[in-house]
Formats: sequence, structure tokens, C-alpha cells
Amino acid sequence: MEDGEVRIPQWHVAELADFFAAHDVWLFGHACARTRGDRELAADLVQDTFEAAARDWDTLRGHAARRQRAWLLSTLAHKDINEFRHQEVFRRRQPEIHARYQPTPADTETEALHAIALAKAREIIAGLPPRQREVALLRWQDHLRVTEIAARLGVAEGTVHASLHAARRKLAEGLDRYYPSGEGAAS
Repeated sequence: MEDGEVRIPQWHVAELADFFAAHDVWLFGHACARTRGDRELAADLVQDTFEAAARDWDTLRGHAARRQRAWLLSTLAHKDINEFRHQEVFRRRQPEIHARYQPTPADTETEALHAIALAKAREIIAGLPPRQREVALLRWQDHLRVTEIAARLGVAEGTVHASLHAARRKLAEGLDRYYPSGEGAAS
């Protein structure tokens, strides 16, 4: 059974089948009128309404047929209005959603600058003292946390922080001409 799924007691199944048979054509006609002839949407509304009736059957089964029909109509109307509201929200947000998932236009100049800066960063990291280079690669390439790097290398966390600070400073100095505003500084 999935989350939110309600199990119908076996002894209600026959009653619900009779209830459905007695009201489905009538309710479908009302649903078609509400959906302006959209039979598919009308069928969905009828199904959702009867699912709601099944969930509330303990209460609904005790009502007279006239009151049951009023309940069905009211529930159908609420579900139709909810669907309309969801569709309206989607229609309003559709341009924003569409824009969010459009590919960004190619920026050849920026891509070239990033490629050059990346090559320079690799060169700077390769030229670091062995311990700094090892710490930098474990942090930025292997994505290890400071505590993990310290444990792996058998050094204090403060030593790892100092090595990363020195490596960042050298990267910032070496990449300054590619990112003069500081926007490409290493993290």
C-alpha cells in the first residue's frame, strides 16, 4: 500500500459498486457540463469524486440518496475548481518555468577565458610544494573534508588549513589576471 492510499473494507466494496452504478452516468453528465465537453477531464473528475466517496464511505453510506447526490455534486465542483486553480497557476508560471530550462547562450569569450584559467590553475597546483599540492588535490579534486585529509596524512587539522590557505593564496595571485574582480577565486 502506497503513502496516502486508503484500503476499502471488503464489506464496503459491494455497496460502493452499487453506489457507483447508480450515480456514474448522472455524475459524468454533470462533469461533462463543468468541463465544457472535455470527456477525458470529466472522466478524471468522476474518478476522483468516487475515490473521495470511497474514502468517506463510512459517513456517506448513511445518507439518503438525495443527500449522497448533493455530496457528489459538491465534491465534483470542488475538485473541478481545484484543477482549474492548479492549471491557472501552471499557466501563470509556465513562461518562468520555460525560461529556467532553456539552454544559456554560448559565451565563447568567457568559455575560452575559463579554459585558460583552468589550465593555469592546474599549472599553479602542479608547482606547489609537495605537501600543499597533496592537500589541495585531496580537497579540491577528491572533495575530502579537512578532518579526512588530516586523518589520511597523519597531520593536525590546523596544518591542513594552513596548507589550503597557502594554496588558495597562490592560486588567487596566479589567476588574478583572469579574474581581476575576484569572481574566480578558489574556494
